[in-house]
Amino acid sequence: MEVKRIYVFSPGLRLWHWVNFLSILTLFITGLYIGNPFFLGPTGYEATYAYDKGITMDFIRKVHFIAGYVFLSGFIFRVIIALFSKRDRIFIPPLWRRDYWIGLKEITLKYALIMKDKEGSEYIRNACARTVYPLVYLLFFFMIITGFAMYGMSKPDGFLASLFGWVIWFLGGEFMAHMWHHWVAWIIIVFAILHVYFVIREEMIKRNGELTSMFNGYKVFEKDPVDVEDIKG
Repeated sequence: MEVKRIYVFSPGLRLWHWVNFLSILTLFITGLYIGNPFFLGPTGYEATYAYDKGITMDFIRKVHFIAGYVFLSGFIFRVIIALFSKRDRIFIPPLWRRDYWIGLKEITLKYALIMKDKEGSEYIRNACARTVYPLVYLLFFFMIITGFAMYGMSKPDGFLASLFGWVIWFLGGEFMAHMWHHWVAWIIIVFAILHVYFVIREEMIKRNGELTSMFNGYKVFEKDPVDVEDIKG
């Protein structure tokens, strides 16, 4: 059967994807430690001896903050490439388009194992992705502003406090800002787990390059995708 290889992901987007993955993983692990400190080893280390092992809170916080700056830089980079490349733009759900609703119905039936994966139309980005990804970017933005708002509290008269201090007030105080930051972090991790599952599922069942496309940029289709024009130009 003849297949169509379509260039979907640019080098910039692929680079951002993997840097973003590493920064989120680092932020999550160090964030868990900051929220609930523990020490490594089969029996654990007392705080006094943890310093010699290089796992002090000061070190963990530095790693967390460095990863935070990388995450922020990646977010800004993602917005910039979206502005200059149609292929890399951040798609919003086209609620006014009939094919969006048809696609949403089809992908829901496929994930529910009611419709076969090779039935229905082909999409560069299916309706589920178009619906979820903009929300995920909003969660990223929320994590950035809440993270830097709490970081700014260490120097109340500093630049970060003056720029993001309103976030602490808006969320009901530093404790609630911390809790919201923690809850949204878990939402992002749950999304990441589901994302990995669906990507591997698509790759194994359809052999469409869903996984390998984030390395070489190409996806494979058996017929012309409905939304192929969205990435042209």
